[in-house]
Amino acid sequence: MILSNQTYMQLAFVSCLILALLTLPLRDIISIGFFDISDLFVSLMISVFIGFMINEGMPGDNYLSVGLFMLVVITVVTGVVLLNIFVIIPFRSRSENSSATSIRQLEGKEGTVSISITADGVGEVLVYTGFTKINKMAKIYESGNETIAFIEQGTNVLIMDVKDSILYVIPYTNSIQATNKQDPTWNAKQKK
Repeated sequence: MILSNQTYMQLAFVSCLILALLTLPLRDIISIGFFDISDLFVSLMISVFIGFMINEGMPGDNYLSVGLFMLVVITVVTGVVLLNIFVIIPFRSRSENSSATSIRQLEGKEGTVSISITADGVGEVLVYTGFTKINKMAKIYESGNETIAFIEQGTNVLIMDVKDSILYVIPYTNSIQATNKQDPTWNAKQKK
C-alpha cells in the first residue's frame, strides 16, 4: 500500500511542499476567508509527515490505515483553520488598521518638503514619527484667506489635513525656529 511505502510518503511530502510554495501567489485568489489553497497543501504536508512518523514507529508489518491517515488530515486542517482564525487573521487586521490610523495621526505634525509642491501639482513631504521617517505625497492646503502658489524643497510645513493618503500642508515656522533666525537683542555688543 502507498501509505506504508517510505518512498511514496517522502515523494508526497516533497510534492506538497512544492505545491504549497507554488500556490503562495494564489492565496488571495483561491481562498475561503480563513483557509486558502496554500494552507491546504501545508496541511497535507504536515499530515504526510505525521503519517510517516506514525508509520515508522509501528513495529512489524503494521501500516498506517487510510482511516487513521484521514483522521490525521482532518485534525491538521482543523488546527490550521483555528490558527488562522484566532492568531493570523487578528494580527493581520491589527497591522492593516494601525497603518491606516497612523496616517490620520499625522494631522498637526510638522514635516519637510522633499519634492517641491506647486499649486496644482503634487509634491512629497518627509515626516518624522518616532524613530522612523515617512515620505508621503502632499498638496498645498487651500484656506479661504490666503493662496499659496509654490512651496519649495526644504521648507518646513504643517500638515493641516489628510485625504486619500495625501497630506495637505502649509508653510510653517515654529517658535523655536523663529527665535533661531532672529538676532538677539539682549546682550548685543555695541560697535564704535
